[in-house]
Amino acid sequence: EIALAEIDRTMAANVRFGCVLADAGYGLSAPFRQGLTERGLAWAVGIPRHLKVYPVDVKLIWPITKVRGKPRKHHVPDILSI
Repeated sequence: EIALAEIDRTMAANVRFGCVLADAGYGLSAPFRQGLTERGLAWAVGIPRHLKVYPVDVKLIWPITKVRGKPRKHHVPDILSI
């Protein structure tokens, strides 16, 4: 991503900063957020309201099947989103 390349360039120039802030356009990008974490940076980004956030230890499980209707095809989180 261009944004991560710019952050790398800024860090290589020894520019000091405390954290990275970004709007929801960047917050929607999981690779961008992961890249910030991999670089050891403190960051805060906006996220769209449809994006769900879960704790690190979330597990995906098969939902309990209902007596009626079609069986579920997808796993569900074992806890509610934050």
